[in-house]
Amino acid sequence: MSSSQGTRWTWLRSGDEAFPAMFAAIDAACKSVCLETYTFSAGPLGERFRAALIRARQRGASVRVLIDAIGSFSLPDAFWTPLRQAGGEARFFNPVALKRLEIRNHRKLLLCDDSVAFVGGFNIAPEYEGDGVTRGWRDLGMRLESPLTIELAASFDAMFNLADFRHKRLVRLRRAALPQNLSA
Repeated sequence: MSSSQGTRWTWLRSGDEAFPAMFAAIDAACKSVCLETYTFSAGPLGERFRAALIRARQRGASVRVLIDAIGSFSLPDAFWTPLRQAGGEARFFNPVALKRLEIRNHRKLLLCDDSVAFVGGFNIAPEYEGDGVTRGWRDLGMRLESPLTIELAASFDAMFNLADFRHKRLVRLRRAALPQNLSA
C-alpha cells in the first residue's frame, strides 16, 4: 500500500487481487455499500457478490447497486430479489430504449462506508477472474482511502438517482448541455 498526503492506495492488477480485497471491504462495511458496474454476470462470482451485499444489509448497512442495462443485458432483474427482500436497492442504469442506446454507464466503483473505494476496469463477470496471464482478463484497478471518496459517493448518488432516465430535469439538462444542432 502506498500513501501520500492523507491518501492511501493499492494497485490491483488482476481479478485474483481485486475481488478478495473487494469482498473484504464489503464484509467490513458498517454504514453503506455502493456498487456500480457496467457488466454484472449471474454466475458464481456474481452470486458471491450478491451474498456479500446481503450480509452487509443484514448488518444494517445501506446497500445500493447500479448496473448498466446494456452491459448487464443478460442479468434478469429477479437476480436482485434476495437483496431487495433484505432491504437493499438495485437499479439498472438507462433501461433499454431505442432513443437512448448510446447513453451507457461504463463506470466501475465499489464504495464502502464512504471511506474505501475501488475504481478501475474490473466488471463482475467470470472473464475477470484469474491472474490476468494464464487465466482471466488482465485489467487494472485501485483500492483507495482518501478524502476523494466523498466526491465518489456524491457521484454515485447522482448516477443512482438518475438511473431510470425518467426525470424531466435530466432530459432538460442533457438538451441544454448539447449544441443546438444535436439536441433535437
